[in-house]
Amino acid sequence: MPAWFPLGIKITWPAWLWINSTAEVIASLSANLWYEVITDIEYESRIKWWSNYFDIFIAPNRKYLSKKVDIILSFDAKSLDYNIHTLKNNWVIIINQKFREKINTETYKTIESKNIQILDLKITDKYDNTYLLWILSKLLSIPHQAINNELQAVFWKKWADIVEKNKEIIKKISHSYTIDFDYAIHLKNIWDAKNIEYWNKMLAHGAIECWLEYYSAYPMTPASTILSEIIASKKVNYLQAEDEISVINSALWASFTWARSMVWTSGGWFALMTEAVSFAVQAEFPITIVFSQRAWPSTGTPTFFEQWDLNFALNPTFGDFDHIVLYPSTLEEAYYFGWLALNLADKYQTQVIILMDKQSSELNGTLWKLNVPEIERGVILNNPPQDYKRYELTDTWVSPRVHVWTKNGDFIASSYEHDEYGATSEDPKVKVAMTQKRFKKLENFYKKENISWYEIINSEAKKMIITTSFTSYTANEFIKNNSEFWLITITILKPLDERLLEEIKNKKEVIFVESNYSGQLENYITKEFWLKYIKWLKISNLRKYDLFPFYIEDFNELI
Repeated sequence: MPAWFPLGIKITWPAWLWINSTAEVIASLSANLWYEVITDIEYESRIKWWSNYFDIFIAPNRKYLSKKVDIILSFDAKSLDYNIHTLKNNWVIIINQKFREKINTETYKTIESKNIQILDLKITDKYDNTYLLWILSKLLSIPHQAINNELQAVFWKKWADIVEKNKEIIKKISHSYTIDFDYAIHLKNIWDAKNIEYWNKMLAHGAIECWLEYYSAYPMTPASTILSEIIASKKVNYLQAEDEISVINSALWASFTWARSMVWTSGGWFALMTEAVSFAVQAEFPITIVFSQRAWPSTGTPTFFEQWDLNFALNPTFGDFDHIVLYPSTLEEAYYFGWLALNLADKYQTQVIILMDKQSSELNGTLWKLNVPEIERGVILNNPPQDYKRYELTDTWVSPRVHVWTKNGDFIASSYEHDEYGATSEDPKVKVAMTQKRFKKLENFYKKENISWYEIINSEAKKMIITTSFTSYTANEFIKNNSEFWLITITILKPLDERLLEEIKNKKEVIFVESNYSGQLENYITKEFWLKYIKWLKISNLRKYDLFPFYIEDFNELI
């Protein structure tokens, strides 16, 4: 593998100018050449003062994030000033000549000290992205026809004259612009094209293909694009409600009528849903809640990344209850968990939370094979008896359901404690029976489902790293080069599987890697398994709460 892999490319621009399409072209082009791709987009909600950027990391068989990049495409001088510290020595800046003239003195000193080369071009029209993209393709020895194909794919939804204008620009400069660079970079075709998608889309399409029937949401960063995907599919009834209380209540009504229902939210809006979630627990309404975290408290820093809401997802409402919390760690799992959550909600007539975060919601990456499970709706009575008991006590603790409008299938769904028919009751014996019913249906969950809730890499090592979410990509890369560590990525947080304790017992050290100050993952696992009472086990952590994800450089602190 060439020394410059993985190749890091940063596209940076002023906040008021959106250049996502340029990044999409680069990422898609790389995937079509069979490379692995992973991205990181960072932007501030205060669009007046900030510099946005979109990092793309490309390699044949590696996928992780780094603080450092090899190439910067900059769409103004201030964005370059802000991001110059991320550029490696001896590499390249690509920029419009008019912005090069505005680079400040300190940035120029950095450029000189790092022996950085500037590739610029005098651009007099509004198509900076096409010119700079073509310079990049020239630097990477990519045929201009491949760029044309990608531009066609990205811009085909817009006017045809835009596509033709972009092709004309590339043709115009393809033979007149020369590059003299020390490295010979050839991003050549390795194999057949790979698919590249973004996380929210994968989750949305996983749910859509698992017979999602109703979706409600109130737009809020970082998961608003799930609603966009639902609308675009034209396969799902949806509601963009006026507030989050309407969102959850409309979904519960849909669930009452036997529709597979899903809502999306983030912590601030999820706080408004908690009373309705408690109602869903009592009435045993199946509901899937996509909970995408961002940095808090209060409004916080709404477009940045932290994992502050793990405790909230584990305890999402008042009262004593049990539910399921999934936390996908890859793009493939995001798709699969869209299926799995709907199946589990129906089978156990329970509440399933798909926990995500800003970084994963907006991550773009290449995909491997997708697992497509079967649709499971749980226990159904097609011909219920006249004395149908909606909350019947059974050996499995899960009561048979009926389709809406089924003869003899009427029942009461109350927020009060109730008997097997749903009628309000304050009988102590009924209370005991129904409380046990709601808890016991999730007992022996892993045995019944025959699934693994965590992924293991390098299990022979004595130092164990435990993490969640997309951080697994970068953690996996760290493990490859540091054999004294092994990795567990948790993908189902609740119910918690006792098998993890057996994995931990024989280790010398367990290191919890998470993006919050208080160590919510560490506290949860340590308390549940009484890890502090394992005398030979050292419990340590790597925590980050600076709004940015874990980079490979952060993991190197463990060495």
